[in-house]
Amino acid sequence: MKSKILIPIILITLSLSAIAFFSSSETSFTLLDASELAIHPDKYDGDNLRVRGNVKIGSVVREGREARFILELDNSEIPVHFTGKNLLPDAFKEGVKARVDGKYKNGILTADHVEAKCASKYEADYKQE
Repeated sequence: MKSKILIPIILITLSLSAIAFFSSSETSFTLLDASELAIHPDKYDGDNLRVRGNVKIGSVVREGREARFILELDNSEIPVHFTGKNLLPDAFKEGVKARVDGKYKNGILTADHVEAKCASKYEADYKQE
């Protein structure tokens, strides 16, 4: 009687554990600055990354829903290919701070998610007297 209950419980527990393990590896990201990624690019090859930096002025090339641009920070540059799977945010433009989610492979961050910060909207206007 106990084995009739115990075996299904063990199977359900193992199944849920396997689902949690394999799905977390697909949805987990390593958070880096663009300068950190530029220093150790081979260390993160093929990994899911969340990279912060600034969109380099003059680097944005839009190709329909896709876009190519350079994410920079502290004199380091990371080329980004945005797949167009999602839409770029309205605040995305050259010179803004951005966070890009994607896979880094062969020196290019292939991203399907971009968040941009609009500086004028979030920063207070301080005046010196």
